Parts: sequence; C-alpha cells; structure tokens
Amino acid sequence: MSIHHPNDWHGSSSKNMDHAKTMQDHAHRQNESSFQAHEQTMGDNVMSYNDVQSSMKQKVHNSYRLIDTLQKRAGSLENSILQAQKTLADLEDALRAKDPLMQLCMHRLEKRERRPHRELVQDKAEHKLEDEKATLMDTQKRLSDSIKRTKNMIVDLEGKLKEVRHDLDHKTQALSIDETCLRTTMRSYQTVMELTGRAAMSPAGRQPIGHRNNGAQASMQESHKNELGRQQNTAKLNQAAAALEEQNRALREDSKKVMQRCQKAADDAASASEHSLQERVNDSQQMKRRLEAELAATHNKIDHTRNTIAETRAQIKALDEPIDNTSTCQSYRQQRATREHIVDPVTTNLNRHQQMVLRARDDLVAHNEKEKDNLRELQERRDRLNDDIRDKTSALHIDLDCLSHSTAGHHNGKPSMQLSKTKLNRSLKVDPRFVPTPGAVTASFPMSTARGPKAGRATSMPLSARGSMALSGVMR
Repeated sequence: MSIHHPNDWHGSSSKNMDHAKTMQDHAHRQNESSFQAHEQTMGDNVMSYNDVQSSMKQKVHNSYRLIDTLQKRAGSLENSILQAQKTLADLEDALRAKDPLMQLCMHRLEKRERRPHRELVQDKAEHKLEDEKATLMDTQKRLSDSIKRTKNMIVDLEGKLKEVRHDLDHKTQALSIDETCLRTTMRSYQTVMELTGRAAMSPAGRQPIGHRNNGAQASMQESHKNELGRQQNTAKLNQAAAALEEQNRALREDSKKVMQRCQKAADDAASASEHSLQERVNDSQQMKRRLEAELAATHNKIDHTRNTIAETRAQIKALDEPIDNTSTCQSYRQQRATREHIVDPVTTNLNRHQQMVLRARDDLVAHNEKEKDNLRELQERRDRLNDDIRDKTSALHIDLDCLSHSTAGHHNGKPSMQLSKTKLNRSLKVDPRFVPTPGAVTASFPMSTARGPKAGRATSMPLSARGSMALSGVMR
C-alpha cells in the first residue's frame, strides 16, 4: 500500500529541483568570482612582471650609463697619469741637466781660488759665478719641489683610479647579475603566458594589489632613494676624479713654467758668468801688455844705466892721470932752489887743477854710487814686474781654462765636463802658451748639424796642434 501522497511526490521533486537550481546559482556566482580572481591574479602577476622588468631595464640602463662614465673617467685618469709621469720625467731631466752646470760653476770657483795671492780679488767674474751658483741652487730647489708635488699628484691619481676601477668592477658585476635576472624574468613571463594560455595583457589602468599597501609604497620609495644614492655616489666619485685631473693639469702647466723659468735663469746666469770671465780675460790681457811694455822699458833703462855706470867708471879712471900728473909736478917743484921755491902761478894752477880733479872724482864717485843704487832699484822693479806678469799670466790661464771647459751632460750617470774645441782655439788666440788643465780629457762635441737617428751623438774632437804641443811640453 502506497505511503506517499501524490502532492508529496510533486513537492519532493520540486524541492529537489529548487535546491539544485539554488546550488547552480551559487556555483555560477562562485565561478564568476573565481574567474574575476583569475583575471585579477593574472593582471597583478602581469603588472608585477612588468614592474620587475621595467625596474630591471632601468637599472641595467643606469648601470650601463654609470659604467660608461666610469670607463671614460678611468681612461682619462690613465691618460692624466701618463701625462704626469711625462712631466715628472721632464722635471727630473731638467734637474739632472743642472748638475753639469753646477759642476762647471764649482770648477770655475775652485780654479779661481788657486790664483796667486795678488790676483785674489773679488772681481765681477767672482760675483757673477757666485750669483750663478746661487741661481742654480735655487733652480734645483724649485725643480725638486715640483718633482715632489708631481710625485704626490701621481700617487693621488693612482689612488683615485683604483677607486674608480673598484667601483667599475662592482657595477660591472652587478650589471651582469641584473642582465641575467632580466633574461630569466622575461623567460618566466613567457612561460606564465604559455601556461595560462593568455596573450600579454596591457598593464594600463591596472594596479597590482600589493601596490595598494602603504608598507610596499614606503619600501618602493626607499629603494628609489637607494638607487638615487648609488648614482649620486658614482657622480661624486666622477666629479672628485675630474677635479683631481684639473689639479693635475694646473700642476703640469705650473711645472712647465717652472722648467722654462729655471732654464732661462740658468742660461742667463751662465751667460753672465761667461761674459764676466771674458771681460776679466780682456782686462788681464790688457794689464799684462802694459806690464810687459813697462818691463821692456825697465830692461832698456837697466841697460842704459849699466852703460852709464861703465862710462862713469871710465871717467873716474881717466882722472887718475891728471891726479898723478899734478902730484908728480908738485913733487918735482919741491926740488927747486930756496930762492925759487915760491908760490907762483904754476903752483897755484897746479893746486887748482889738483883740487878740481879731486872734486870731479868725488863727484863722479857719488854719481857712480847713485847709478848703482838706481840699477839695484831698477832690477828690483824688474823682478817685481816679472812676478806681477807671472801672476797675471797664471790668473789669465786660470780664467782661460775656465772659459775653455763646458758642460758635457752625464757620463756613467755622473755629471761631466769637456774641453770645447771652439773655446780652446779662442783661448789659444789670446795666449798661444796657454795649456788646459793637465790630465783633462778632450771632450766629445755634439754635431749640431746632425739629423735623424744619430742626431746629438758625440764625435771626438782632438786638441789643436798648438795646444797639444804646449801640453806635451808641460808634461815633459
């Protein structure tokens, strides 16, 4: 027997259908909500991918820009270091070039200290040589100061270059990592698009959910601040390096001017010394000629005085006869008879004659003594003139020796001097008896007309014939 009423049967089915429809509606709403969640998730994911890729691309672009700046600055610093090293080499060459000049100056001062005592005068040449010595010492000090500052600048440039390269290495390594991340992100993005079966979505008008978070916004601002600080640090490093290079440029210009001023001061001082020595040689030569002329006149006067002495002696000798004659006559007249033994005119004249002869002899003897005194005085003056001429000649030869030597650069790392053929010939014209310093080696003379690879090389130039003969005579 049936236990359900037809109405219950209809109601049960209707209720089941209502429940099914309700669940269908609920499932539809859930599906719609899920689809919206899918779209939101996909949009957020795409937006995040885009943000990551955009920030990576911007970071890579910034890194390339910073690396390019650092590479250019590193190259510029390397060039500045090379220029500073060249300036340093020029300064050291300029300083080393002053050594032969100082040696020549000291050689001249020492040689002139060996002049005879009467020739040790503080003449113009002495003052000019002292001025040259002071000038060379000043130029050496100024060049040494420039060398010290240039070396310090090279150390600073190398330190700054090390900083730039250090930062460049770090940025290059970070760029490599960022490029790897960018490529990985792009591949991941393509994989996501393929898995979801969707085309790339435009991020326009969408904002990832995470970006609505205030904490994320603050983190993003902090990250932008850090990136800006990174770029600013590189900019500051670049600016500091540029400022240091500008200081190096100014220092190189100053060093160039220092070298030019020092070279001009040294050249002017050397020229003034040469000119004053030449003037002293001319004065000594002129004085020597006057002394020689006076010596010749003294010699003539000595010869004349000797002749006068001989003539006076002859005159005194000639008075012996009248003296003997008057004495003989007086002796004879003493034998006259007493009546005839009177003082007659003959006696008077004999006495007068005898007195006159005796007075004349005394007078001639006095003249003879004075003549002998004059002769001795003339001989002393002659000896003094000879001594003076000898001293003048010695001083003249010392000054000629000073003028005959010139600088010869460095030999075996040491400054050296040489005999200049032109100056030696000029000195021999002043005094053919002049002999250079014994033991001095004839120097090598650069061929000023040479050009090409062999330009500036030395060619041995022998002493002149007269100088060689004179030097051989001294050695014998």
